[in-house]
Amino acid sequence: MIMSEMSPSSDDRLFSPLTVGGVPLKNRICFQAHRTHFVDDGLINDRLIAYYHRRAEGGCGLIILGELAIDPGDQPWNKMIEAYRPDVVDGYRKLADAVHGHGTRLFAQLCHHGFQSSGFVTRQAVVGPSAISDIAFGEVSKAMETEDLTDVIASFTKAAALARDGGLDGVEIDVGVESLLRQFLSPISNFRQDEYGGSLENRLRFPLDVLRAVRRRAGAGFAVGVRLCVDEFFPGAITAEESVEIAKTMVGEGLVDFINTTVGTYYSLHMMQPTMHTPFGISLGAVAGVKAAVQVPVIAGHHLDVIQAGEEIIEAGKADAVGVVRPLICDPDLPNKIKAGKAADVKLCVRDNQGCVGRVNQSKSLSCTQNPEVGDENRHPLPAVSQKKRLMIIGGGPAGMEAARTASLRGHEVTLYERSAEVGGQVNLASRGAGRERLGDVVGNLDRSIQGLDITLMTDTEVTADLVKSQNPDAVIVATGSSPVENPLPGDYGPPQVINVQDVLNQTCPIGETVLFIDENGGHHATATAELLADQGKKVDIITSDLFIGIELAAIGDLYASRQRLLKKGATFRTDLSVEKIEQGVVHVRRNYTNEQEVLEGYDTIVLDMQSRVDDDLYHQLKGQVRELYRIGDCVAPRNIEMAIYEGRKTGEQI
Repeated sequence: MIMSEMSPSSDDRLFSPLTVGGVPLKNRICFQAHRTHFVDDGLINDRLIAYYHRRAEGGCGLIILGELAIDPGDQPWNKMIEAYRPDVVDGYRKLADAVHGHGTRLFAQLCHHGFQSSGFVTRQAVVGPSAISDIAFGEVSKAMETEDLTDVIASFTKAAALARDGGLDGVEIDVGVESLLRQFLSPISNFRQDEYGGSLENRLRFPLDVLRAVRRRAGAGFAVGVRLCVDEFFPGAITAEESVEIAKTMVGEGLVDFINTTVGTYYSLHMMQPTMHTPFGISLGAVAGVKAAVQVPVIAGHHLDVIQAGEEIIEAGKADAVGVVRPLICDPDLPNKIKAGKAADVKLCVRDNQGCVGRVNQSKSLSCTQNPEVGDENRHPLPAVSQKKRLMIIGGGPAGMEAARTASLRGHEVTLYERSAEVGGQVNLASRGAGRERLGDVVGNLDRSIQGLDITLMTDTEVTADLVKSQNPDAVIVATGSSPVENPLPGDYGPPQVINVQDVLNQTCPIGETVLFIDENGGHHATATAELLADQGKKVDIITSDLFIGIELAAIGDLYASRQRLLKKGATFRTDLSVEKIEQGVVHVRRNYTNEQEVLEGYDTIVLDMQSRVDDDLYHQLKGQVRELYRIGDCVAPRNIEMAIYEGRKTGEQI
């Protein structure tokens, strides 16, 4: 298990007050703008209010509300706050009241997405500085004309005025990764030949026009700032040096009260949405450069450890505040815990991107691998039970541990059984993959959360139907997981030459010098295990029937980076190959589009990442034999950690 970089002590600098554009913040922790897909009918609803209220309750100093559409023609997703509608004001007021009650301030991020929008929702052409095809949605944009620029400026000013009318404390103009204004600034997206293109002075012209108009409309006592991309991490794009000049110009004209920083674009997605493989602090050099050049508060807003921010960033003068998203999704109480000197109790975000980045990138509502309360904050805290029950939970993986925690918090008497020597289930195994060590924090977080509760833990215990009957529990939850199908392909094969990913991670078989991976699941199991063997000096080839190796990694932002890591370590990939059978170490494949047959041979070891089977024998033995019976997690169907924990939570709630 990997422990966090977080120190157990509080940091006075992190919790010292900060004034931004006349708006006093109680501390320097900012919950950054992000998508939730909780919005219905373009207006703020009770679900969204409960979500942000929970983070204010947890102690952050500033919340920046995101996913706002400032113009009817710019809606890349269906579920956005339509910030151009006058009736949005009522929702703003309710949300502001909810967070202000905890001393937290509320800004709104105003963004026009430009060519990184989509006409799928609006049925209108997207617009941008130039007529180019966007890498994300693939639509060719209309090059903006004078009247288009005027309309966008009017949209920004109207949205800012409505935010102020709604009782918000300020606005943040997005000049970041998904914004039209960054597209004007960037040489890789602005090819104009008029006064808005070419030199930095010209590329800055339109963003400055927007800021001037918003500043005039906002008036005194209402903060105006920018979310600024300080490095696009792409050849020919905005650099850290150029971002300093941009920031100096904006501040020099008195247009902004703060600068909130970010890095990356869709051209460098692995930097924009970093995973557990990415070290903390990748943007700090550029952030420090901006801070040294301006006299307004600067927020270090990208991929930071919160304690590191307090001790190493704020104290060192690299920034004035820290912006986070995923850590506060995972644990809303993070600020209060750190302030109280209880950082060891923080539920640590492992940056697996399953529930957050992965879901919102597919236009699904936000969730979190470790926090099944996300999106359901109206049920916080958990309701107490009306009748205490004796509960047996069989299986100490994430599903079983979360069910035990939830049921115990509600007042049940819980006994949790695990057949191995330690809890954690397959997460312990997955954390052995290259760069996946931090997954161990999922188990560590759950383990800490059940300590001190009315839970009896029985490890090294094989549970049978007879044992369950002898205990005569009021309810039973079966969470016995799944296991790989032993021979998922036709043919004559088996260990030690043909094994599965679990065999590799458990080190149950010797691994030869040349390895063929067959990736049919498309997740981290194959890529991280292949990377682990490459680190050991093995020659690794990977094949799949999909379009990409690790195809499921695209949504969570690790497809590019994982391929990059594997290639650097000498691995090779072949796609669109379906395995027909394995005979005596020879892999027979068919090319998907031509149906040509091919054989792959000469490998010392063949590793399969293919289907799994549910381990549900005990559940079926107990059907009709106990008063209440439930099953959760992989023994229902093999899925990811997020779904297992979610089912554990829901089942613990309903018993």
